Amino acid sequence: MSPTIKNRLWNPAFGIRFSTINDHQLPYPFLDITRFVHTPASGPGNVEKGDVEADEFSEGEEFERDAAEWFDQQDRLVLPTIETISKGTQVESDTDGDLVEVSKREKDLAESVTAPLTSLDYTIDANLWDTARKSKAGSSQSFWSYRMYRQVQGNGEEQKVKVHYCTSKHTMEHVCERYFSDEKVIGFDLEWLVARGPANSNPRRNVSLIQIASPSRVGLFHVALFPRDDFVAPTFKRIMEDESVTKVGVAIKGDCTRLKNNLGINSKGILELSHLYKLVKYSKAGELDRINKVMVSLAVQTQEMLGLPLFKGDDVRSSNWMMRLSADQVAYSASDAYVGLQLYYVLEQERMKLQPTPPRPAFVEQNLPIKFLTADDVDESDTTSASGESEVIADAEVSLETPEARPTPSIATHTTKVTPLPEDNSHDTRDPRILAAEKHAQQYRSTTRPKSTPPLSSLRTYYMWYDNQDLTPVDVARLLRSECTHGELLGTQLRCNWIGNE
Repeated sequence: MSPTIKNRLWNPAFGIRFSTINDHQLPYPFLDITRFVHTPASGPGNVEKGDVEADEFSEGEEFERDAAEWFDQQDRLVLPTIETISKGTQVESDTDGDLVEVSKREKDLAESVTAPLTSLDYTIDANLWDTARKSKAGSSQSFWSYRMYRQVQGNGEEQKVKVHYCTSKHTMEHVCERYFSDEKVIGFDLEWLVARGPANSNPRRNVSLIQIASPSRVGLFHVALFPRDDFVAPTFKRIMEDESVTKVGVAIKGDCTRLKNNLGINSKGILELSHLYKLVKYSKAGELDRINKVMVSLAVQTQEMLGLPLFKGDDVRSSNWMMRLSADQVAYSASDAYVGLQLYYVLEQERMKLQPTPPRPAFVEQNLPIKFLTADDVDESDTTSASGESEVIADAEVSLETPEARPTPSIATHTTKVTPLPEDNSHDTRDPRILAAEKHAQQYRSTTRPKSTPPLSSLRTYYMWYDNQDLTPVDVARLLRSECTHGELLGTQLRCNWIGNE
């Protein structure tokens, strides 16, 4: 999102600036907000049912629907506005939160003029991608979508990505076992209902929707609608706990923690896309000092690596995930999981082009620093490689689904001899509680009026305290102290004093 310049005390164009507009909205979230903030949601009374049929399908049947016909009414969507700070100059935030000129940013993005193709069987349609880039900004045709991807078979017939919408544990198990059990890389995301009030231990609210994606399919498992209090499909649990199956996403550590706390699933093989993105981007640019574990939003990564904006409409994000999904919710949730998978393959493809080739970032649960290489770190040597029933939203009118053979993409693994790198404290992994607090703070800022939004560092301190009942304000300050500058440390202490007085 673009920064709201007028809310900053220091403005690069005007110097110190004091607001003359009174705003009585509280700058901090209410203390009784739900303990884990991910996606804001409203109450049931504010949500329309949408165009999704409410009828359940009988067992033994599998239906396919054309998802494309669901998404033709999105012309109302708009992109975030960009704040003008001086005549003829516009700015926005880069991946590190620094202000950069829009013209420079657009020039960098324009360098990628071809569709982001990979070695997967399912690739983006270059014509659809080009049409989207030429479409009016903010129109429904201008956004990235999983519907752009397809497999062209030998006879010229195209297979589109199918979406399986499951509302019971039985169908979830069937889909996972039949379509996802042999995958080696899975896109992963969660949605849940966030409402004000005391912490809630109900898995239907805390893990309302589970999304996973393979190159050919997306699984939407609507836990909130499961008829019984038995939510964990055995095959899904096995996939998530199998370290040999890589699960990719942005801020994925927090999502997996939520799975563990609510469903008892101890996820392994978790890869944070922000780490891979920073490794690739700054290794290529020769700016190794900028490689760190600061989160980069899914929208920013999609724009830079896939060449199109990712739709993040507030009307969908703030919807009720406890009710049957509408067309917009299906598009939003399916795209979130699928874009993570595509980003992984694009980033891995770019990483393998780097000379020397750095190792892939370690899984999040291993809590290791991101390693990067220079020419002196690599020996000259050759690299080696090794080669249910559910409601299906697909590429045809409603019909029975027939069994089909699904090719499994080969994933090349490259190894490079690496001499051990010395420990570098500047790349130590931060406490997971700090990362979770930053994620919550960013989500809160995205749903609050700009005039009343406090600095990200203040919200991070607040959520560090609020999300961890065992931490006192002094404990919060101690955890944050190691990564703060002197000025930030003073601000952290002041914010902790404010919290301690609540």
